[in-house]
Formats: sequence, structure tokens, C-alpha cells
Amino acid sequence: MLLNQSDTFSNELLSPDGLCVLIQREYHPSINTSCRKIEDFLLSNQFGKDLSIPSSELIHLVFMKLADEIRHFFLKESGIIFPAIQKSVKQHKEKDHKDKSYMTHLQNPVLQTIHQRQQVIVNLLQKLRHLLGDYNIQPDWHKDWKDCVNEMFLLETKIYQWIHIEGSLLYPKLSTKHHN
Repeated sequence: MLLNQSDTFSNELLSPDGLCVLIQREYHPSINTSCRKIEDFLLSNQFGKDLSIPSSELIHLVFMKLADEIRHFFLKESGIIFPAIQKSVKQHKEKDHKDKSYMTHLQNPVLQTIHQRQQVIVNLLQKLRHLLGDYNIQPDWHKDWKDCVNEMFLLETKIYQWIHIEGSLLYPKLSTKHHN
């Protein structure tokens, strides 16, 4: 019986609407918090103590572009994409369909746009990683700068986890190819 309850819980969590909730509760806040921490540091004018001026300015610009892309994408997910998915799943459940397949699907242009926006985010992460020497912290760097670079590494990890969940679990269930 416990196994059946666990299976039900897993199925609900891995359903499209369950994944939307998981992403909004776990990934969006965590990523936004990391972005705010890094922004606070970069805007505090403590930046540049450990790097040359051109690098520090470029890192600042690339990060601010990354944070902006993430904010806009999360707004689209939480305000448009996820509510549409959840509404469609709810309507499908209300029709009491016996099959377990999800009738919800996103049109390929929507999925392509999502993938393109995520690719912009990945490209900015790669640029930051390059500018920061693969996050290799130098012993002579100021402690605050070391903390900031570490937070950037953690942010990168969280973003890749979020993109992986969407790309391998959520959106494949919603593609028209999945239903044909």
C-alpha cells in the first residue's frame, strides 16, 4: 500500500501540472534569490578589487543581461505558460478521461521559443564561466568576491537543473510529437 501511495505521489509530481508547481516553488525562488545576492554585490561598488576594470565591467554587463533574461522568462512561465498548462490539465481531468496520457500540448513554435530563450540563458552562463576562468577562485581574491563567484557557480548549477527538468520531463510530455 505504501508503494502505491508513493507511486501516486510520484505520478502527480511528474505530471505536467505537478512539474509546473515544483518548478515555481523550488527553482524560480532559489534562482531569483541567487540573482539578487549577486546583483547586490555587483551594485555595491566593491567589484573590481580583484579583476581588471574591463573584465569586471564585462562580467557585470553579462550577469545583468542574464538576470534580466531569467526574470522575463520566469514571468512568462508563471504568468502565461504554466497557467495554460495547468488549466488544460484540469479541463482534461474534469472530462474524466480514463487514459493516463495528457491531452495538453504546446505547439511546436511555442516549444521552439522556450528552447531559444533557454539557449540564450545557457549562452550567457557560458560567457560568464569563460570570463570567470571556470569559476577558479584565486587565493588572493577578496573574501566577498570569492563568495560572489561561488554564488555564480551555484546559480549556474540551479539553472542547469531547472532547464534539465523542463527539457527532459515537462516539455516532452507537452509536445505534439509526444501525443502522436
